[in-house]
Amino acid sequence: MERIYRHPLPVRLWHWSAVLAVGGLLFTGFNILNIHPRLYWGEVGNAFTPAVVSLDSAAPAPAGAAVHPSPAVLRIGSHAWDVTGYAGSALDLGPDGMYFLIVDVPDSWHFGAMRAWHFACAWLLFLSTLGYVGYLLASGRLARRWLPSAAQLAPRAIGRDLLDHLRLRRYHGEQARDYNLLQKLAYLLVLFVLLPAIVLTGLTMSNAVTARLPELYALFGGRQSARTLHALGALLLAAFVLVHVFQLFVAGFTNGMRSMITGRYVLRSGGPP
Repeated sequence: MERIYRHPLPVRLWHWSAVLAVGGLLFTGFNILNIHPRLYWGEVGNAFTPAVVSLDSAAPAPAGAAVHPSPAVLRIGSHAWDVTGYAGSALDLGPDGMYFLIVDVPDSWHFGAMRAWHFACAWLLFLSTLGYVGYLLASGRLARRWLPSAAQLAPRAIGRDLLDHLRLRRYHGEQARDYNLLQKLAYLLVLFVLLPAIVLTGLTMSNAVTARLPELYALFGGRQSARTLHALGALLLAAFVLVHVFQLFVAGFTNGMRSMITGRYVLRSGGPP
């Protein structure tokens, strides 16, 4: 058994700030989408515009009637699925009309407050990630720990790494000292592709930003296209988080959590880490 110092303080600080920020972003983002669960392509998006993805009432509800469960249909392109009883709630706002939500939420969860918290979490993630990228570059950790080695990129090594993950095999000894190929590729894609795309699509939805940078419209095909890509990016980020947590349990929850809290990681030659 050997104890190594695996995660320096800047790594741990960024990790836990990212946990807080991403958790807040996913929670508030879902509740913002809940207000209008329809995604469009182009510049215009409203109840009279065809949606790329939508959750709608399968049939008009009578005015003033409380329909539980609400007749609901999920549409993705030309495909539709009846999700009545699983998702969807009709909200009658009287003169303001009928709105269809993904889920019922407390009245105190105001849209404006959710947007404010969403922006606050976004700033936390942006600033902490900017500092972390600076640390990765200045310390050489990016090249030393994140970039795949020539040995890891060999066809046989790639195939073995894929099989090991499919078999939920734990790494021990020297194999557990460094990140494996799939870890490195996932971290590189999230940090340098997915997060920048989420930030840029989020900025494209801001009138203040696009007034100065109208090129963002051309980059993403319009404000509503950016909103759709933003939601897709959030879905991919949520998937990464779920897989990341699952792999933590596969690799050894106690050892992994201890290393991200104290920096110390235990290498074992065999058996559970």
